[in-house]
Amino acid sequence: MSALLGADLRRPSLADGRRLGLVTLVPVALALLAIGIVSADRPSEVLRLTSADAARSGALIGLLPHRVGSSSLLEVQAPGAAVLLAVSADGAQAALADQLGQPSGTLTVAHGDGSQIRISLPGLASAGFSADASWLAVLDGRGALWRIDPATGAGVQIGAGPYLGSPVPAADGSLLLLSVSSVEAPYRSRVVRLSPAGAVTPVTSDDLDYAAYPLVDGDVAVVSHASGRTLVRRVTADAALLLADLEPGAFNVVVAADGRHIAYELGGRGIELLDRPGANVRDLGPGSHPCFAADGTSLLVRRGLGTAALALDGSVLAVTQRQAGLAGAVGCLP
Repeated sequence: MSALLGADLRRPSLADGRRLGLVTLVPVALALLAIGIVSADRPSEVLRLTSADAARSGALIGLLPHRVGSSSLLEVQAPGAAVLLAVSADGAQAALADQLGQPSGTLTVAHGDGSQIRISLPGLASAGFSADASWLAVLDGRGALWRIDPATGAGVQIGAGPYLGSPVPAADGSLLLLSVSSVEAPYRSRVVRLSPAGAVTPVTSDDLDYAAYPLVDGDVAVVSHASGRTLVRRVTADAALLLADLEPGAFNVVVAADGRHIAYELGGRGIELLDRPGANVRDLGPGSHPCFAADGTSLLVRRGLGTAALALDGSVLAVTQRQAGLAGAVGCLP
């Protein structure tokens, strides 16, 4: 696998800095995102570049796909400080931000042939491709939601929000989002579902939800804060089943689509994994920002400045020094 991924690959480093808990990080992230009132309803500028145009300007973005287990890993070779936001399910497109948390930003949709679309937006926070990769859900810096055509750059604002987190498109075209009181002071954060027609339906009535993940059976896994604890629940149409009551210090919690596997960061220890509700926690070693593959059989984590793909037993499938994403993975924060 190292030979396959090229000269930039290495074995993972054992040195990973300590990270603050999610409750501590939220105010910092929100302070960066607090940049005003939603006003524009369309992107202000769209620029299309061919592969040759991008190469001449030094802006060429390389998408390098690799098979990792039963999933597809997409390495992204991007110039400058571009931040990878999302990878499409077919691995043929990637969405990147030139910067996060600023009053304006450029969303770049890179294609496998080297061409790209650049869309100017009022700041950038996160993005997620639809299941068929025909559109891209984007949260701007003010918490407003956009629907972008990745082939043309055409887009429209479909929700003023304010929303936070990573927009998660479900198979039916709806979106799972975190609706907040305001991006400046999110003392309340609740999971909602936004239909393709724009109707907003509450999924929870919680005070502080952190994330939501669609499950294969149509239920939603919700990560929330309650009485100083981090809870993971399966939310159905009429009930909420507790899946896990995580240990203090757990943050960046992700849930696989099967609703069984749960991974999270634990300050000072790295990545922890639950194989099923009620199982003992297993330590997968150093890393941050875990993200499950679409089929739940592997996990992507950041290690140092690079990225590592892990099997669920903790064995390393691949390591790269570039940014990378698993095709079709949802809810992975930048």
